[in-house]
Order: sequence, then C-alpha cells, then structure tokens
Amino acid sequence: MKQETYHEKLKREMDEYVHLVYALTKKFPRDELYGVVSQLRRSMLSVILNYIKGYARGREKVHKNFLEIFYGSLK
Repeated sequence: MKQETYHEKLKREMDEYVHLVYALTKKFPRDELYGVVSQLRRSMLSVILNYIKGYARGREKVHKNFLEIFYGSLK
C-alpha cells in the first residue's frame, strides 16, 4: 500500500474541508445566503487559495506570510 505524500494528503483534506463547509452552509436559513453563508464560503476558499499562493511563490518567508493569512481566515 502506497503512503500518501504530504501534498496528496493536504489536497484530500482541503477537498474534504470544502465539501464540509458547503454541506453545513446548505442547512443555514435561506435568508442567510448573502450573509453568514457567503462569509463562511469565502473564508474557506481564502484558506485554500492563500496556502496555494504562498507555496507557489517558492520562497520560505513569502510562504510563511501567506500561512499567517491562511490561519487568520481559519479563525
């Protein structure tokens, strides 16, 4: 059995995170669609995109900066 690489595991976990947020927010009242639901979905995407952008830059200090933004979106 092949062991997952770090990036394979991260990709899988991010995909699960996206599906979880969308499944949970579907249960919110319809009148929250442009309020809390929108904010939660945007912050979820921000987490993922900031990780990817930071990693793609290829420099450790830049990557750490994007990780701080990533962490702020999680909070």
